[in-house]
Amino acid sequence: MKQKQSPLGWIIAIILILIVTLIIFAASRPRPGEVIPSQGNRHIESVNAPHEDYNSYPPTSGPHTGAIARWGVYTTQIPDEMQVHNLEDGGVIIHYREDKVDDSTINALTEIVERYHEGVILEPYANMETAIAVTAWGRIDRMEELDTARVLSFIKSYQGIDHHAR
Repeated sequence: MKQKQSPLGWIIAIILILIVTLIIFAASRPRPGEVIPSQGNRHIESVNAPHEDYNSYPPTSGPHTGAIARWGVYTTQIPDEMQVHNLEDGGVIIHYREDKVDDSTINALTEIVERYHEGVILEPYANMETAIAVTAWGRIDRMEELDTARVLSFIKSYQGIDHHAR
């Protein structure tokens, strides 16, 4: 005599297969930006304290002060040693070279940053090769012209992820 199979068993098996498939898909999905090797989370006493050079400009990790910059729009460059702490706290920073972008690009970048109450900064940055760079902890996305969708995808992917050493 054949035993009747329970439909509940099949439903649970299908749900488990879907969950595993979604986890694999999410883990294998490419993340925006280039990976920059971590230089750690060492705190230094001030922006003038001696420390090793950063492995990217703008930096994406490494020695930083205990203070953070307020979130929002800046018209002057923030010291690297302060920016890194913002990144450690889950921030995203949009940098632009003033000599490589026009006012309409700066206005568009400002509009992006003003969508967020915290966690995002816009600043001019003199020491970089490209017109625009977007940074998060251990990640950088460089571009010669504004790609709003790319910037928003970067922010969505990394804003709010804490990187303090445990």
